[in-house]
Amino acid sequence: MYAMNDPEESEFFKKNLVWLLVVGAIVVMGLLMWNGLDKVVNDSVDRMSTVTGNFSCLPLKKGVVPGKECTLGIRSKDGSFYALDVSRIQDANTDLKAEDTIAVTGFLLPASTINDSQWEDYDVSGVIKVNTLLRTR
Repeated sequence: MYAMNDPEESEFFKKNLVWLLVVGAIVVMGLLMWNGLDKVVNDSVDRMSTVTGNFSCLPLKKGVVPGKECTLGIRSKDGSFYALDVSRIQDANTDLKAEDTIAVTGFLLPASTINDSQWEDYDVSGVIKVNTLLRTR
């Protein structure tokens, strides 16, 4: 078995072990954050949800509706689409463009509970009653 009798070797090993643990912790935290960016969070705590993704045209349930422009919502990183109800925010970000990366926080209403005819033509996972909408990078 290897014995560390030399104090310099022991100090070198301790320093490298600390750095190895720090780098390992950073990698693990990075992986957890990367995998969690597209998830809906806080839903069970305060009924608020945060969804990150791209500002995108919402898909229609049946083909194209003639004469209608694209209705923008959010396409999360897992491919789900959410309609955005921005009626509750006072200062809407008006310079957003399609495919900008955004983070939306608000109350998430699942598609099964939506009674609003405004969203009935769209194939969405739900509607987010937006409290904050931010452009991210």
